[in-house]
Amino acid sequence: MTDLATPMLTRAIQERIGDASYKMWFGHADLELENGVLQVAAGSKFEAEWITRRFAKDLDAVAVDAGGTAAHVHVRISEQSPDTAATDAEPPSRRSERPRRRFHDLDDLVIGASNQLASAAARTIVDDPTAHHLSPLFIHGDCGVGKTHLLQGICARFARQNPGSPMRYMTGEEFTNEYIQAVRHSQLERFRRTMRRLHLLAIDDVHFVAGKTRTQDEVLHTLDAIRLGGARIVLASDAHPNVIKRFNTALASRCTSGMLVQVEIPDEPLRRAVLERLSIVRGLSLTPTAIDSIVEQCPRSVREIHGLVARIGALKAMRRTEGPVTGGDVAEATAEGRVAVRRPVTVETLMSATCGILGLEQSLLSGSGRAMRVVLARGIIATLAREMTTASYPEIAMAMGRRTHSSVHASVKRIVADLKAGRSFDLDGQSTSLEHIVGRIRRRVG
Repeated sequence: MTDLATPMLTRAIQERIGDASYKMWFGHADLELENGVLQVAAGSKFEAEWITRRFAKDLDAVAVDAGGTAAHVHVRISEQSPDTAATDAEPPSRRSERPRRRFHDLDDLVIGASNQLASAAARTIVDDPTAHHLSPLFIHGDCGVGKTHLLQGICARFARQNPGSPMRYMTGEEFTNEYIQAVRHSQLERFRRTMRRLHLLAIDDVHFVAGKTRTQDEVLHTLDAIRLGGARIVLASDAHPNVIKRFNTALASRCTSGMLVQVEIPDEPLRRAVLERLSIVRGLSLTPTAIDSIVEQCPRSVREIHGLVARIGALKAMRRTEGPVTGGDVAEATAEGRVAVRRPVTVETLMSATCGILGLEQSLLSGSGRAMRVVLARGIIATLAREMTTASYPEIAMAMGRRTHSSVHASVKRIVADLKAGRSFDLDGQSTSLEHIVGRIRRRVG
């Protein structure tokens, strides 16, 4: 038998914790005081744990006031807990039309120096219930370096550990479109109620909202509301929030208030590891020449490796050729996938490629060191910059951190002379022609 009606319990709890906290954490809970026990049926495991941890004393006080000293609190998970995030915002027909995403998994992510910190942060924000200081976790980096894999992996891991907890992975474009639709159809309050009851919100390509004043304001208010309730927030962008053009200053400030981590361009060991994993998954055997060729032709992006391996596999299947993938197969697949529009080459791109091939720290270029490999790198970068970019000698010198451009001019003359003479250099115990080194760099940036 129920000793106290639910409306009375609701008012008593609201008076103690406030309307905002009540709506956030008890809006989907069933309350009942029976035989001196305050029963709370939470909407999910996450909600049950949070209510127990944060509101136990308040609930106990309400129960005691209502039922005497013998009263206590029992928090459990409702049998009808929600299993998706955006069910309230859309009619059933729209929900059934939206395809279910197949998320990447964090366990499938190949870890290297470029993404190690981001991977650790992604696991921590899911695994550690006290890691609220990380939220929002803002991940930024170039296209194709694995940001989407990290965000989707966080969502997949969270869903496994918190079955039934409302969560959402979406892009900045999807947030914008859903917000606009909500405004047009007078469903803004429903949209806000749905978004702000989430326990995890992951927004990919959040830079998409830049320049959209009202949408940025809505994102800002959404982040503030769910963060106040203890939810976890993960965001991703191609750039640091402080350098995104036309990005709301207040929104940029929120994005940098948690943990900010950059995913770097994948280095050669990571690209090789990704290629090895991918070839096993696709059942492809690659010759050493094919491996070297793929790794060299995809210097900046893991996504490029996936695309090239997919083309190679498709061509092998179409031709029904047996045996391992050769360098010729890679060249053919590369030709098939080449498009007329090419990424512009910059001095920075050349610096990254040259240091990667020569095995140098990029910071050495601006130092005073005169080691053979460092001097060689400076000369190659300057020579290719004059050939492949519109940068002047002073601009090249500035990019490499050199004080004057006269030394850059001299290094170009020296490299040109060495190329004509067919000079070779001793790299890691092997004699390698300068022409071969320069050719590798051209292919990498081209």
